[in-house]
Amino acid sequence: MNTTIARAFLLKLKKTAFKSLSTLLFFALWHAASVTGILDEGIIPGPIGVIKRLFVDIFAGDLFTKHIILSFKRAGEGFLASLIGGASLGFFLKVLPERARAALMPVLRMFEKLNPLALFPVFMLFLGIGEGSKVMIIFWVAVWQIAFHTLAGLLDVDQDLVKAARVMGAGRVGVFWKVCIPAALPDIFNGVKFGAQIAFIFVVSVEMQSSSAGLGWFINNAKHIYNLFDLYAGVIVVALLGVFIGKILALVEDRLFSWKERAIR
Repeated sequence: MNTTIARAFLLKLKKTAFKSLSTLLFFALWHAASVTGILDEGIIPGPIGVIKRLFVDIFAGDLFTKHIILSFKRAGEGFLASLIGGASLGFFLKVLPERARAALMPVLRMFEKLNPLALFPVFMLFLGIGEGSKVMIIFWVAVWQIAFHTLAGLLDVDQDLVKAARVMGAGRVGVFWKVCIPAALPDIFNGVKFGAQIAFIFVVSVEMQSSSAGLGWFINNAKHIYNLFDLYAGVIVVALLGVFIGKILALVEDRLFSWKERAIR
């Protein structure tokens, strides 16, 4: 038993080390270009100084963590609102008559294609320059992903499963909750996954435009005062958090839909 656990641990460690090679190579090349003078340190400082600034001067205190928490708070509030609104809109579109849905979809697709950052001044007019407009823009960019993936999942439900459930005596409500929702969940979760990732991307963009705190503000402020170490440290943190969010969502997806892989096998 202990041998099996040890082998599994070593295998996982080996895979992690292999996946980290490209990242380590990137930082090694960055350092080499910096010390040899290929990179102008007045534009791109060396990685050692950036990493030192990141872990020693920033994470050691609460300065940077405050910005991270605030950005996650804004992104989380907007995303949760979009999750409720997007799922509700997707369910509503599914129960609409087909002709009514076909008439409504072009307008909704047009809303989806609108540039969210171009709409931000409009949201500020209605909601002010406070948290409301920032949360609203996050809601706007994520809600369409969730709504359209929810609708696609519900429309793609195998009708043979629906008929079989009805033959077995299930009513409309039973068919919806026990057949349609489970069958549509993979598509719905894809919408949730894309919505969560885009919510985090846009919260940083919005904070760069109008905010006095948050990751976006931290990076933008570092640019204005020409603090290159803060600037690149902030960019690295945004990248790491994006990867972290993607990994967490992938882990949740694997746990929720492990049955799908077993069914394919």
